Amino acid sequence: MPRLRAEEVRRLMNYLSQQIGSPERLAQIEDALGDKYSEEFLREPDLLIYFPDQTSKLVAAGVSWRLRFILHALLRMVQRGISQDAVTELFRRFVEVYSASEILITTGPYTIFGLTEPRGKLITLRADIDAVTDKSGQAHAVTVLAGRADHAETIAVGPV
Repeated sequence: MPRLRAEEVRRLMNYLSQQIGSPERLAQIEDALGDKYSEEFLREPDLLIYFPDQTSKLVAAGVSWRLRFILHALLRMVQRGISQDAVTELFRRFVEVYSASEILITTGPYTIFGLTEPRGKLITLRADIDAVTDKSGQAHAVTVLAGRADHAETIAVGPV
């Protein structure tokens, strides 16, 4: 069983200390995150409730998009030190690359591979696009999952 790295536990505890008012509950979570079963603990509903869905809006290539960061993705982003702004920027670059190449973005899954910033973290972003409309003012809904693994079918965005 792999344990979480110390910096991952530190990031999670920093985030959770802002979400949880009970020192006893924080201590329980810290113990579980330091345990040999810490990776399994990250999937527990009792922990995931502290990572509510987040939404980010952006305009890319003249089109309005709405990114929805699901709770498990947000947990992994906090764990790995990846900001919501960095993921939003990576997605914006993806849309602009597709637009410049005149490739139509349709509903379905996309795997995007790129840097969060110059000399930043290299991440793989899974975006499930569930609505695409051309009407002005409509937002495209995207569910974002963040990871770090390379994938054979990824779309490289920016300098990698």
